[in-house]
Amino acid sequence: MIRLLSLLCFLTFFVAPAFPHETHAPASKYVPPTTKVVLGQGDFRYELIPGWATHNKDIRLPHCHAIAPSSTGKIYLLVNDPKNCVIVLDPSGTVIKRWGGFTKSAHGLAIVRDGEQEHCFITDNSANGAVIKTTLDGEVVMKVTCPMASKLYAKPEQFKPSKTIHLRGGDFLVLDGYGKDFVHRFTADGSYVTSWGGNIGEGEAQLKHWGPHGGNVSNDRIILALSDQQKLKLFTHEGKYKQTVPMPGGNPRDVLFHRNHIWVPHLGDAWPKDRNASGFISVLDDEMKVVANLGGTAPVYDGDTLKPMAHDGHVFHHPHGMCFDWQGNLYVAQFASNGTWPLKFQPFPTKPSVVPSRTLSE
Repeated sequence: MIRLLSLLCFLTFFVAPAFPHETHAPASKYVPPTTKVVLGQGDFRYELIPGWATHNKDIRLPHCHAIAPSSTGKIYLLVNDPKNCVIVLDPSGTVIKRWGGFTKSAHGLAIVRDGEQEHCFITDNSANGAVIKTTLDGEVVMKVTCPMASKLYAKPEQFKPSKTIHLRGGDFLVLDGYGKDFVHRFTADGSYVTSWGGNIGEGEAQLKHWGPHGGNVSNDRIILALSDQQKLKLFTHEGKYKQTVPMPGGNPRDVLFHRNHIWVPHLGDAWPKDRNASGFISVLDDEMKVVANLGGTAPVYDGDTLKPMAHDGHVFHHPHGMCFDWQGNLYVAQFASNGTWPLKFQPFPTKPSVVPSRTLSE
C-alpha cells in the first residue's frame, strides 16, 4: 500500500504539469509578462519587448480590437471607446493623439492607400452599423451603411459589420460578421455591387453564424477567418467557394500576410467553450499548413489532418488583432485583457529589417 501511494504521488507530481490549463484566470486578473519571453517555433520565433506603451498611464484602455501601421511608421490602435476609438502611437509607444467620436462599437480597422493618401476604414459592429472611411487625422470622408439594395435585410438593424477587405482598383468587401454573415462588395465610392456568403449558395459556399469575422486578400483568393466555426475559408474575388481549412482548437479572428506566410490570431482555445483561455497566433504557409504557433503548442499533423491546437503559457489573453511595422516587429491587440496595451515583439534572434507584405490595394 505504501508503495502504491508513493507511485500515485510520483505520477501526480510529474503528470499534473502536462495539463496546466484546465482552469484559467479571468480577464480581470490578467497581467502581461514583465520580462522577455520568446514564443513560436522554428523560423517563427518572437521575443516580447515588455512594457511597450505602458508609460501612457493617464489612459485606461477598454477592449482593443484592431491595430495597423501607417506608411509613416505610426501605429493606429482601434478600441471600443465611443469618444475616442482611435489611438495613434509612435514606435516607442507614446500616444500622439486620439480621435473618433463617430462609432458605438468600433471593431475593424484597415489602413489603405488611396492615390497619394492613406485612409482608415473603420467598421462599427453595433446594430445598424456602418463602415466609416476617414483620413489618418480622423476626418470622416465616407460612410457606408446597410446595403438595403441587396434585398437581404428586413431592417438596417440587422447589419453589424466586422471588417473590410480591400481589392486592387479600389473596390472593397464588407464582412457582416456580427449580423447575417454576408460578404458585400462595394465600389471605391461606396456604391453597392453584389453579395455572397450568408445563406447564398449551397454547402460550403454558405457562411453560417458566427461567420466572416476577419480576412484578407492575396493573389486570386479571399481568405476569411470564421471565428467560432474554427476554420478558414477560401473564395475567389467574385465569391466562388474554393477551400475550407480547419483550425481545430483555435478561434481565428483575422488574417494577415507577412514573410510570405499567413498569420491568424486566435482569440482563445475553441472559444467560446472556455472564455478565459489565453489564445495564440498561428502561422501558415502558402499551402495552408500551420508551421508554427506563437503562444501555442507546436502544430502536429496526422497525415493531412491538423490535430487540435492549444495555448502554451499565458503571455496572451485574447489576441484579437495584429500587425507588423516596417522593421518586422509584431504588435498584438487584445480583447478583454484587463486594460492591457498591445504587446510588442521583435524577431528572435534579431534579424535585419523585414518589410511586411501588403494587401493588393496597398
